[in-house]
Amino acid sequence: MKRRFSHYRWVTLISFAVMYNFVYLGRFNVNNNMERFVADVGMNDVQTYILSVSIFLSYAAGSVFNGYLADRVGAKRIVVCGGLGTILMNVFISMEHVWGLLLGTWIINGFFQSMIWVGGISMLSHWWEEGSKGQGIGIANFFSGISHVTAYLLPIMLLSLWPHIGWRIAMVIPMGALLVFLILFGIFAVEKPADKNLDEYIIKNPRHEKREEALRKRAKEDKKPWLYFLRLRNFWWWCTIALISSICRYGLLNWIPVYYKQTSGEEVLSETFSNLTLPIGMAFGTLVITWVAETKLFYNKGIVVTAMAALCGTLVVTFPMLENTQSVLVGIFFMGFALYGINGILWVHAIDQGCRVFAGSVAGIFNGFAYFGAFLETVLFPAVLRLFDDNYLVIFVCMEILCIFMVICGIVVSKKNTIISPEIKE
Repeated sequence: MKRRFSHYRWVTLISFAVMYNFVYLGRFNVNNNMERFVADVGMNDVQTYILSVSIFLSYAAGSVFNGYLADRVGAKRIVVCGGLGTILMNVFISMEHVWGLLLGTWIINGFFQSMIWVGGISMLSHWWEEGSKGQGIGIANFFSGISHVTAYLLPIMLLSLWPHIGWRIAMVIPMGALLVFLILFGIFAVEKPADKNLDEYIIKNPRHEKREEALRKRAKEDKKPWLYFLRLRNFWWWCTIALISSICRYGLLNWIPVYYKQTSGEEVLSETFSNLTLPIGMAFGTLVITWVAETKLFYNKGIVVTAMAALCGTLVVTFPMLENTQSVLVGIFFMGFALYGINGILWVHAIDQGCRVFAGSVAGIFNGFAYFGAFLETVLFPAVLRLFDDNYLVIFVCMEILCIFMVICGIVVSKKNTIISPEIKE
């Protein structure tokens, strides 16, 4: 029985993780082809900005709603629905030449995209228990990081091999890969152990067992989970961690290349910076840190967040002193390593808080704050630059302040909020 449980647990994880590796193909394609859309559709600067940030807001709002939906109507069903919706919306996008239609379709695409990750967390919560869920979440989030690389390389490879197909068709063909792996996910993934006549895993932590019983009672009474979680002690601090880490990650992606170009007069960082080095660092960071954070070696999630935020703050200070590409890329790799490590901790905490009842709902709240942070990044850094007369050093000052505040958040949540025995005393 235990071997069968382990078999289906791994099959479910791998089928979801590999499928998710292709999800970002349907999330980055408009922004990656923005110059072509601008030329083809004739968008002005305001329209271009609205289009580029619209997916952040629709994804954020969709995450909050769809996380709860996954918990209530079935996580696997929500993942499949999100994948099919993403494929369909991207096919429509490739055929559109009017800004209004393009914007509306892109917003709907963000809503469908938001179903997939929160649905996956809800499903994995039924298979990965205390002491091992860091491993499961770490592997899933590893493929989330690698998907950035896939979303960058696959369309380029298609256009290189078959340049005559055009960039719009090159946006659609990768959706075929997503469809194939979505079908495989639908065939092989198992939502809950009960679907294979298996017993659920036994919760070892009395605190978590008591919490799950209370949540099951709440679910039976058909009470919504959002206000319940938002009233919990320390929950807002975790939401703030999700928000700030996302602001820093997207700020790193968008503004550090601009800084070096402005200060050196040449492009120190190529596209490799944003599309390969950072995501690879993110992938390995979340794999290692999330895995380690769920072991008895570092059972305190808050301490891990504090350490990674402190590492980010240290690296931010060093960037203005780095002058060659290799050194900058090493710094970028480890920034991605630390920031996405924090991201992985969020999903472990989502399962700890939501248990097997509302894990998707908690993940949806965290994801909502994370993508709202991605939107805020597009407002915050340009506003700061205008305030300080385009002095690009202020970007690093702003990031350092954010890292310090994230360290404070980590310290606050680390006092009593841990994964194993100390959490009993919460």
